[in-house]
Amino acid sequence: MKITTRIRNDFITGIAIVLPIAVTIMVLNLILTALNSALLEPIVKGFEPYATGPYVSILAKVIIFLVILSAVTLVGVAARIIFIRKFFTFWEGLFLKVPMVNKIYKGTKQMSRAFLGEGKTIFKKVALIEYPRKGIYSIAFVTTAVGKKELSDKSGRELVSLFLPTTPNPTSGMFIAVPKEDVIFLDMSIEDGFKLVISSGAV
Repeated sequence: MKITTRIRNDFITGIAIVLPIAVTIMVLNLILTALNSALLEPIVKGFEPYATGPYVSILAKVIIFLVILSAVTLVGVAARIIFIRKFFTFWEGLFLKVPMVNKIYKGTKQMSRAFLGEGKTIFKKVALIEYPRKGIYSIAFVTTAVGKKELSDKSGRELVSLFLPTTPNPTSGMFIAVPKEDVIFLDMSIEDGFKLVISSGAV
Protein backbone atom coordinates (compact mmCIF):
# COMPACT_ATOMS: atom_id res chain seq x y z
CA MET A 1 0.00 0.00 0.00
CA LYS A 2 1.32 3.45 -0.93
CA ILE A 3 2.16 5.85 1.87
CA THR A 4 -0.24 8.48 0.49
CA THR A 5 -3.06 5.92 0.32
CA ARG A 6 -2.39 4.81 3.88
CA ILE A 7 -2.32 8.41 5.13
CA ARG A 8 -5.60 9.11 3.31
CA ASN A 9 -7.24 6.02 4.83
CA ASP A 10 -5.97 6.95 8.30
CA PHE A 11 -7.31 10.48 7.85
CA ILE A 12 -10.75 9.20 6.84
CA THR A 13 -10.76 6.80 9.79
CA GLY A 14 -9.84 9.72 12.05
CA ILE A 15 -12.79 11.70 10.70
CA ALA A 16 -15.10 8.80 11.51
CA ILE A 17 -13.88 8.83 15.12
CA VAL A 18 -13.67 12.59 15.67
CA LEU A 19 -16.78 13.73 13.77
CA PRO A 20 -19.44 12.21 16.08
CA ILE A 21 -17.66 13.57 19.16
CA ALA A 22 -17.07 17.02 17.63
CA VAL A 23 -20.66 17.45 16.45
CA THR A 24 -21.99 16.31 19.83
CA ILE A 25 -19.72 18.80 21.64
CA MET A 26 -20.78 21.62 19.31
CA VAL A 27 -24.46 20.90 19.96
CA LEU A 28 -23.82 20.76 23.71
CA ASN A 29 -22.01 24.10 23.46
CA LEU A 30 -25.07 25.64 21.80
CA ILE A 31 -27.30 24.22 24.54
CA LEU A 32 -25.02 25.54 27.30
CA THR A 33 -24.91 28.96 25.65
CA ALA A 34 -28.71 29.01 25.56
CA LEU A 35 -28.85 27.96 29.23
CA ASN A 36 -26.44 30.76 30.09
CA SER A 37 -28.70 33.32 28.43
CA ALA A 38 -31.90 31.86 29.88
CA LEU A 39 -30.68 30.99 33.39
CA LEU A 40 -27.36 32.49 34.46
CA GLU A 41 -27.85 36.02 33.14
CA PRO A 42 -31.30 36.46 34.78
CA ILE A 43 -29.82 35.28 38.10
CA VAL A 44 -26.97 37.76 37.81
CA LYS A 45 -29.38 40.58 36.98
CA GLY A 46 -31.39 39.64 40.07
CA PHE A 47 -28.36 40.43 42.21
CA GLU A 48 -27.66 43.78 40.52
CA PRO A 49 -29.59 45.84 43.14
CA TYR A 50 -27.34 44.37 45.84
CA ALA A 51 -24.07 44.13 43.96
CA THR A 52 -23.21 46.68 41.32
CA GLY A 53 -20.12 47.27 39.25
CA PRO A 54 -17.40 44.64 39.25
CA TYR A 55 -19.25 42.47 41.80
CA VAL A 56 -21.82 41.45 39.20
CA SER A 57 -19.10 40.20 36.90
CA ILE A 58 -17.42 38.32 39.76
CA LEU A 59 -20.73 36.75 40.76
CA ALA A 60 -21.34 35.61 37.20
CA LYS A 61 -17.90 34.01 37.07
CA VAL A 62 -18.52 32.22 40.38
CA ILE A 63 -21.84 30.82 39.15
CA ILE A 64 -20.31 29.66 35.87
CA PHE A 65 -17.41 28.10 37.79
CA LEU A 66 -19.84 26.19 40.01
CA VAL A 67 -21.74 24.92 36.97
CA ILE A 68 -18.52 23.77 35.32
CA LEU A 69 -17.37 22.16 38.58
CA SER A 70 -20.65 20.27 38.85
CA ALA A 71 -20.40 19.12 35.24
CA VAL A 72 -16.82 17.91 35.74
CA THR A 73 -17.91 16.05 38.89
CA LEU A 74 -20.68 14.32 36.96
CA VAL A 75 -18.15 13.32 34.31
CA GLY A 76 -15.98 11.89 37.09
CA VAL A 77 -18.91 9.85 38.41
CA ALA A 78 -19.61 8.49 34.93
CA ALA A 79 -15.91 7.72 34.42
CA ARG A 80 -15.82 5.72 37.67
CA ILE A 81 -18.84 3.68 36.59
CA ILE A 82 -17.42 2.63 33.21
CA PHE A 83 -13.72 2.97 33.97
CA ILE A 84 -12.91 -0.63 32.94
CA ARG A 85 -13.85 0.01 29.32
CA LYS A 86 -11.39 1.03 26.64
CA PHE A 87 -10.82 4.73 26.00
CA PHE A 88 -13.11 5.18 23.01
CA THR A 89 -15.72 2.82 24.44
CA PHE A 90 -15.73 4.96 27.58
CA TRP A 91 -16.51 8.16 25.72
CA GLU A 92 -19.05 6.48 23.49
CA GLY A 93 -20.76 4.97 26.51
CA LEU A 94 -20.85 8.37 28.18
CA PHE A 95 -22.51 9.99 25.18
CA LEU A 96 -25.01 7.15 24.84
CA LYS A 97 -26.09 7.48 28.47
CA VAL A 98 -27.14 11.12 28.20
CA PRO A 99 -30.70 11.71 26.92
CA MET A 100 -30.92 13.71 23.68
CA VAL A 101 -27.12 13.65 23.38
CA ASN A 102 -27.25 9.94 22.55
CA LYS A 103 -29.57 10.62 19.60
CA ILE A 104 -27.19 13.26 18.22
CA TYR A 105 -24.20 10.96 18.68
CA LYS A 106 -25.90 7.88 17.20
CA GLY A 107 -27.10 9.78 14.14
CA THR A 108 -23.69 11.33 13.49
CA LYS A 109 -21.93 8.00 14.01
CA GLN A 110 -24.23 6.27 11.55
CA MET A 111 -23.43 8.94 8.98
CA SER A 112 -19.72 8.50 9.64
CA ARG A 113 -20.04 4.73 9.16
CA ALA A 114 -21.95 5.35 5.96
CA PHE A 115 -19.15 7.66 4.78
CA LEU A 116 -16.62 4.89 5.40
CA GLY A 117 -18.84 2.19 3.94
CA GLU A 118 -18.66 0.18 7.16
CA GLY A 119 -21.39 -1.94 8.70
CA LYS A 120 -25.14 -1.44 8.51
CA THR A 121 -26.29 2.14 8.05
CA ILE A 122 -29.59 3.97 7.90
CA PHE A 123 -29.01 4.60 4.18
CA LYS A 124 -29.86 2.09 1.45
CA LYS A 125 -28.93 3.81 -1.82
CA VAL A 126 -27.71 7.06 -3.34
CA ALA A 127 -30.24 8.98 -5.39
CA LEU A 128 -30.57 12.08 -7.53
CA ILE A 129 -33.56 14.42 -7.28
CA GLU A 130 -34.52 17.75 -8.83
CA TYR A 131 -33.93 20.25 -6.03
CA PRO A 132 -34.17 23.16 -5.22
CA ARG A 133 -35.96 23.65 -8.55
CA LYS A 134 -36.63 21.81 -11.78
CA GLY A 135 -33.49 21.36 -13.86
CA ILE A 136 -31.12 21.46 -10.87
CA TYR A 137 -30.19 18.12 -9.29
CA SER A 138 -29.07 17.28 -5.76
CA ILE A 139 -27.59 14.17 -4.17
CA ALA A 140 -29.81 12.44 -1.62
CA PHE A 141 -29.75 9.17 0.31
CA VAL A 142 -32.58 6.64 0.46
CA THR A 143 -33.39 5.97 4.12
CA THR A 144 -35.12 3.18 6.00
CA ALA A 145 -37.59 5.61 7.54
CA VAL A 146 -40.25 4.18 9.83
CA GLY A 147 -43.79 4.95 8.69
CA LYS A 148 -42.91 5.08 5.00
CA LYS A 149 -45.92 2.91 4.07
CA GLU A 150 -48.31 5.25 5.86
CA LEU A 151 -46.88 8.23 3.97
CA SER A 152 -47.51 6.47 0.67
CA ASP A 153 -51.00 5.33 1.68
CA LYS A 154 -52.05 8.80 2.81
CA SER A 155 -50.66 10.57 -0.26
CA GLY A 156 -51.97 8.00 -2.73
CA ARG A 157 -48.53 7.76 -4.37
CA GLU A 158 -45.52 5.54 -3.79
CA LEU A 159 -43.07 7.76 -1.93
CA VAL A 160 -39.36 7.29 -1.33
CA SER A 161 -37.92 8.49 1.99
CA LEU A 162 -34.78 10.55 1.40
CA PHE A 163 -32.20 12.39 3.46
CA LEU A 164 -30.98 15.51 1.67
CA PRO A 165 -27.59 16.50 3.20
CA THR A 166 -25.90 19.88 3.17
CA THR A 167 -22.41 20.59 1.81
CA PRO A 168 -19.75 20.29 3.14
CA ASN A 169 -21.30 19.13 6.44
CA PRO A 170 -23.43 16.05 5.65
CA THR A 171 -24.50 15.63 9.29
CA SER A 172 -27.11 18.34 8.75
CA GLY A 173 -29.87 18.26 6.19
CA MET A 174 -33.54 17.45 5.96
CA PHE A 175 -35.90 14.53 5.49
CA ILE A 176 -38.10 14.58 2.39
CA ALA A 177 -40.59 12.14 0.86
CA VAL A 178 -40.47 12.15 -2.95
CA PRO A 179 -42.64 10.24 -5.48
CA LYS A 180 -40.68 7.24 -6.73
CA GLU A 181 -41.00 8.28 -10.37
CA ASP A 182 -39.18 11.53 -9.56
CA VAL A 183 -36.19 9.77 -7.99
CA ILE A 184 -33.15 8.71 -10.03
CA PHE A 185 -31.38 5.83 -8.27
CA LEU A 186 -27.59 5.80 -8.68
CA ASP A 187 -25.18 2.85 -8.71
CA MET A 188 -22.48 4.56 -6.63
CA SER A 189 -21.83 3.36 -3.08
CA ILE A 190 -23.00 5.23 0.02
CA GLU A 191 -19.34 6.00 0.77
CA ASP A 192 -18.79 7.56 -2.66
CA GLY A 193 -22.00 9.54 -2.29
CA PHE A 194 -20.81 11.07 0.98
CA LYS A 195 -17.39 11.83 -0.51
CA LEU A 196 -19.12 13.68 -3.33
CA VAL A 197 -21.18 15.74 -0.89
CA ILE A 198 -18.32 16.54 1.52
CA SER A 199 -15.93 17.54 -1.27
CA SER A 200 -18.59 19.68 -3.00
CA GLY A 201 -18.24 17.52 -6.10
CA ALA A 202 -14.43 17.66 -6.21
CA VAL A 203 -14.02 13.91 -5.54
